[in-house]
Amino acid sequence: MILNIIIAVIATFLIIYLLKKKLGVVLVSYIIIIQYLWMFYSLIVIEDGIFINEQGRNGYFIYSSIILFIFFLSTLLSLVFFNSLFTKILNKEKSIRFKFLKLNEEKLIIYGVSLTLLIAFFNLIASPIPFFNANVTKFNFWEFARYPFLEKVLGNVIGFVAFGSALIFNFSKKRSLILLTLYLVYLLLIGQKFSGFLIGSYAFFVAYYFSNTQNIKFKLSWIFNKYSLLIGISIFSLVLYYYTIKNPFAYMGLTPLESIFYRTFGLQAHVFWGTAEQYVYLNKANTWKITELWNGMRLLMKEFWPWDLESYHSVTSRGVSWTNAYPAILLRIFPWPIAVIANFLLLSFVALTQSLLIFFIQRKSYLLSIIMFQLLTWVSFAFTMGYFSKLVAPIIFISILLIFKLLIYEHKSIKNRI
Repeated sequence: MILNIIIAVIATFLIIYLLKKKLGVVLVSYIIIIQYLWMFYSLIVIEDGIFINEQGRNGYFIYSSIILFIFFLSTLLSLVFFNSLFTKILNKEKSIRFKFLKLNEEKLIIYGVSLTLLIAFFNLIASPIPFFNANVTKFNFWEFARYPFLEKVLGNVIGFVAFGSALIFNFSKKRSLILLTLYLVYLLLIGQKFSGFLIGSYAFFVAYYFSNTQNIKFKLSWIFNKYSLLIGISIFSLVLYYYTIKNPFAYMGLTPLESIFYRTFGLQAHVFWGTAEQYVYLNKANTWKITELWNGMRLLMKEFWPWDLESYHSVTSRGVSWTNAYPAILLRIFPWPIAVIANFLLLSFVALTQSLLIFFIQRKSYLLSIIMFQLLTWVSFAFTMGYFSKLVAPIIFISILLIFKLLIYEHKSIKNRI
C-alpha cells in the first residue's frame, strides 16, 4: 500500500510540473490525464483488499500501480511529442472563418448555443426531471424523455455548449456567463454529478485558455484556494444528495457516505487491476488480436463479469458500461512492453485531434473549433473507455479535412507552376 501511495504522489507532482511547463497540452489532455490520476488513487484502495463488487471478489497487491505508471509515462511522452510535432506542421497553414447572412462566427456561436440550450430545456421540462424524480437518472433519462430522438444531438452533457460559451467570452462576457450558467443548471437538473461538471469545466477552460494563451500561466492557487474548495464541497454535497435519495450500493450495507467513497476509489481502476492481474501477474496468454480495440470495454466486462450472462446482455444492451478499459485492453492483447509501445503510437491520433483543435481556436475558426472539440471529446472517451468503435466519425472528418487541405495545396502548387 505504501508503494502505491508513493507512486500516486509522484504521478500527482508530475502532473503539476507539466501544468507549469506544458499547460496547453495538459488542458487538452485533461480527460485522459485526470482518469490516470483517479486510477492511481483507486489502486491504493483496491490493492488494500477492498471487495470489488463488479468482479465479485476482493482485490490484492499485484504491483499494478507500477504497470500503470509506465503507461502513464508513455502517455505523457506521446502527447507532448506528437503535439509539438503536429503544431510545427500546422503553424505553416491558414484557416478560414465562416459567415452566414452577414453574421460573423461569434454571433453564430451565440445563436447556436442559445438554440441548443432552448431545445435542451424544452425537452427537459416536458420530461420527468431526474433532479426531482428518484426513478429517473442520467442513465435512463432518455428512456423517459418526451423527445428521445434528441439524444443523438444533446446527450446528457452537451459539453460543446460550455465550450462555445467560453469562445465568445472576449466578444461578450455577459452573454458568455449567462449561457454558462444555464448550462450548469441543465447539468444539475439532468442528474449529472462529478463527470458532467468535469467535462463542462474542461470544455470551458480549454476554449478560454487557447483564446487567451499569452495572458495565462499556471499557478498552484488554481488548485489550492477557497473557490476550488467551495466547488469541491458543492459537488460532494450534490453527489451525497443523490446517494441519499437512491443509494446504488445500499444492498452491500454501505451508507450514502461510504457509497461515495466506494464509487470514487473502489471501482475506477478495477478493470485495469483485473487485466494486470490476469495478463501480467498471473501470465495469462495474450490474444494478439488488435481488433479487440474496437469494443474493448465489452470484452473486458464479459471477462470479469461475476454474474450470469443474461444479466450481462441486459446491462450492456442498455448502454451501461464499467469505466477505464484503456489501457487495460492493451494488456489483454499484447505483452506489457509491447502494449506500452502500442499506447505511445496510438495516442498520436489523440495528439493530432488536439493540435487541430488548438489551431482552429487560435485562428478564430470557431465553428470548426466546436466540431473539433466534440470530436476530441469522443476520441478522449474512446481511449479511456476502450471503445475504439467511436473513433469512426473523428477519423472520417479529420481525413476529409486533411485531404481538402492537401487538394488546396496541390491546386496552388499547380497554379504557381503555370
